[in-house]
Amino acid sequence: MDFTHWATKKNKLDQAHWPCLQRRERGALLLVSLSMGMWSCGPPSEGMDEVEEAGPRLTGVEFAEFFGFSEGRDTLWLQSADGEWTPWTRGVRASGAEAVSSDAALAIELPLAPKVATWSTTHVPHLQALQAKDLWVGTGYRDRINLSKAAPHQWPMDLGGDGGLDEEALVASGAHVLTSYPFGDPMQGVDSRTGVKVMPLREYEEEHPLARAEYIKLFGWLLDRVPAADVAFGQIAQRYAAARDRGQQLALDSGRPVVFTGSEQGGLWTAPTFDGLVARLVEDAGGHYLLDHQTEQSMGLRRVGSNIEMELEQFAMMAAGADAWGKVVYAPEGWYRQDAAAAMPWLPLEDKLLFHCNTAEVDYFGQAVLEPDFMLEDLVSILHGQTTEGGAPRYFQRTRNEP
Repeated sequence: MDFTHWATKKNKLDQAHWPCLQRRERGALLLVSLSMGMWSCGPPSEGMDEVEEAGPRLTGVEFAEFFGFSEGRDTLWLQSADGEWTPWTRGVRASGAEAVSSDAALAIELPLAPKVATWSTTHVPHLQALQAKDLWVGTGYRDRINLSKAAPHQWPMDLGGDGGLDEEALVASGAHVLTSYPFGDPMQGVDSRTGVKVMPLREYEEEHPLARAEYIKLFGWLLDRVPAADVAFGQIAQRYAAARDRGQQLALDSGRPVVFTGSEQGGLWTAPTFDGLVARLVEDAGGHYLLDHQTEQSMGLRRVGSNIEMELEQFAMMAAGADAWGKVVYAPEGWYRQDAAAAMPWLPLEDKLLFHCNTAEVDYFGQAVLEPDFMLEDLVSILHGQTTEGGAPRYFQRTRNEP
């Protein structure tokens, strides 16, 4: 898995405090060439505190598109992949959970302090950040998450992994709710068979990096840790804004690198579209993602889901003037310039800036979801030849020659 698989979203942040964060981008693995293009903001977005289309009146979120709260946060609203909103309450039915139409779904009720199990490993960092050991009772893919060495052997309970959910273990864990992902409906029928409510979350479809991190507010509501979640997200957002401002200033001073990305699959080059998450990171870092709407249309590039497919010849033509290539890799023995050259022998890389994220060393698909600020700081430093703020890079690093 690489950048190509990161999904996408728009934000609703107050422009008075967070300028230039309204623009939507899409992106992935990185090829870079230097450009002096200027950064500009789009027009202010409207209806920042409410859903613009038919649906519940939401508050309490700034970036996330697929969840929100009623006034007073007594009800959590989740949007399904088909656009329907479902209310969730804790304890008694909250006054803010009125149906949005005569046939709206009834609220799904949980205990006041529900015990939580997780199936998606991307939800684990939120629970750990909120220090929810007392309420986190089970997890899928236990061998793939970072647990404290002091954690009891049976905590949280192992609920299975590639072989599927162990429903007996789920019941034994005492969980009231199981958080999951909506892709492929992996938990179909679990509620009726086990009595455990299934809460599918769409954080991987959110387009803005801060939108994914904002799901800590959802878990804060679920675990009755709302103030702690708000403080944690506020700190993440402030660090992200500071890194973004640094990137924009460096772009004004020395130019905006043009960033391109992707990977070869089945004889085609697959790259994220221009309006997604990694492209947003690149833009906020003071770079510019090479693909845009005009290029996509003029070259007749094919959209497949959230990615673009093109012939290798098309990619080679676009990448000819690029200065750098970046990649997310799993390389327990390390990743070096020689490895990058072997992965793309038809494109000269000798004079290019190479960088990568090695998932054998860092939790790119888990902890990084909650740390977009550190990812952005790394990219700012790499794209502009600066030292990473606060010391060593967290996720992205320059690719060097094999020692």
